[in-house]
Parts: sequence; structure tokens; C-alpha cells
Amino acid sequence: MKIRIIGLPEEATQAANLIARTFDVIEISDPMPCRGTSRNVRIYAEVRPAEPE
Repeated sequence: MKIRIIGLPEEATQAANLIARTFDVIEISDPMPCRGTSRNVRIYAEVRPAEPE
């Protein structure tokens, strides 16, 4: 699965950390600024559903 996270830098990083605890992470990108004058950033995550314990 691919997930795009958009938000303020602190929010997006926090969301990426939560996703990493919930899913099996393949890759998470570094934050990238959104276009224009927005203060938001984008983080892309590629994940798999976690195996049941």
C-alpha cells in the first residue's frame, strides 16, 4: 500500500511514526515541502499490513 501524509512538519512526522508502529514499513520518504506558500509537507509511506502476532 502507498500512503501520502500531508500536514505541518511535526504532525506529518508524528503520523509517519504511528504508521510505522501499525504497519510493516517498506519505505518512508523524507518530508518534502508542498507547493506554493504552504507550510505543509508531504511524506510518502509504502507499507504492508502487519502480520498478526
